[in-house]
Amino acid sequence: MLPFLIKPMPSSHASHTQGKLEPALFAAYLAILVWAPLPFASNRLWAGGLLAALVGLVLAGWLALYLVGRVRIDPAIWRHARLPLLLLVGVQLWVFAQTLYLPRPLVEWLSPQAFAWHVKEGWLSFSLDREYTQYYLLRGCAITAGFFLTLALVNTHDRLKMLLQVLVFSGTCQAAYGAFMVLSGLEYSFFVEKFVGKGVATGTFINRNHLAGYLVMCLSAGIGLLLSQLTREHYRNWRERLRAWLRLLLSPKIRLRLYLAVMVVALVLTRARMGNIAFFSALGLAGLLAVFSGRRFSWRVVAFLASLVVVDMLILGKWFGFDALVERLENTHPSQEARVWSNAYTIDYLKDFPLTGSGGGSFYGVFPNYQAPELVGFHEHAHNDYLQFVVELGIPAALALAAFCGLALYSAYWVQRQRQTPLYRGAGFAVTMTVLWAAIHSSTDFNLQMPANALTFVTILALAFSCRTLPRPGAPAAGPPRGG
Repeated sequence: MLPFLIKPMPSSHASHTQGKLEPALFAAYLAILVWAPLPFASNRLWAGGLLAALVGLVLAGWLALYLVGRVRIDPAIWRHARLPLLLLVGVQLWVFAQTLYLPRPLVEWLSPQAFAWHVKEGWLSFSLDREYTQYYLLRGCAITAGFFLTLALVNTHDRLKMLLQVLVFSGTCQAAYGAFMVLSGLEYSFFVEKFVGKGVATGTFINRNHLAGYLVMCLSAGIGLLLSQLTREHYRNWRERLRAWLRLLLSPKIRLRLYLAVMVVALVLTRARMGNIAFFSALGLAGLLAVFSGRRFSWRVVAFLASLVVVDMLILGKWFGFDALVERLENTHPSQEARVWSNAYTIDYLKDFPLTGSGGGSFYGVFPNYQAPELVGFHEHAHNDYLQFVVELGIPAALALAAFCGLALYSAYWVQRQRQTPLYRGAGFAVTMTVLWAAIHSSTDFNLQMPANALTFVTILALAFSCRTLPRPGAPAAGPPRGG
């Protein structure tokens, strides 16, 4: 009797319900981006697993809608995004291969050191920590899915703007929380009292350098958003100029500028040396590219970027301990920094695993075999993203990741040069600044080993490809293959 008690849903109602599901998936993904940094940057087994599950659910929802013909991706996007997506998928396939049990002669041929260190009989894996490499694969698949979902869901001008706004919101919340913990002396992280990093801003992260990296990415999104709002009006007299300034004081631009100031204050309070150096270096280099990628030289862009340095660092930064950061930079001697001279031992590690790597996530267990007695302490990660990717994944896979970043940088430059929509150009600036930040900061830290930072990173980089073909403001997004 049950089938007779259930009334069939009208086709128009079903279509209307399905039409609401895709925006719901976009909102869910935005919520995931805000959640990811909260539980210690999702750098705990339970938090990383939960993050992968949440992203997987959104991906499954999108695929379900795709199978019934309610969503699709503009084919033009695929022309530009296919190669970078294949590079990310290829890296995950290689990590999967690292976990497989393979014939002993094959492992001995491709990875003699892994063969020598295995103690079990029978077939062997390239990974020396197979179980953790499986978890590493789970996180990597979630990050790759995040890249795909950004391409699939950020398909209009308004959604792009909303994504950038959500990143600014998340960064501002992290900045405000981190600064409040330092200035109030409460010193709590994610519902637990901080056991490291006391006296500096860490937000809900453990390591201040990772908060600094996250803030720089959110600052990149905010600066790109603010650049898109620069006006080109010319005023005939001082009255018109005064009215424009008064309108500016009451406009959303001022709120956005305050959010950026809060993030810069927190960045200074992290006392992260390379985090701050990378921020200003990336800002300057991205600014130069933005100026010269335009078809006309813009003094407004130059003045705006200069104001970020002058106002934020010389005024706000000085109130909140910029002198302490400068003093820490002056007292830095690279030859005495363990994170610098430990790289020599990581290079010795690389010489034994150049092709296959030792397995994703295996650094913490393999590095002690190369660690010198004078290098005290437990090193869970290399203080160098480049080296960690190479020793764990091998040189070919690391080159694939480098090519992925290079393609994003090229596409971001193309967007700034060819697209005339201000928001798309601003997003191109955000991508450029994010890639340059990672290129600099990764030389002394391991931001991209944090799931929250890696997910945010690929989300921003995906914008370089989607902005190449996004419709003009007010134009509809690419609809489903049939129907509405």
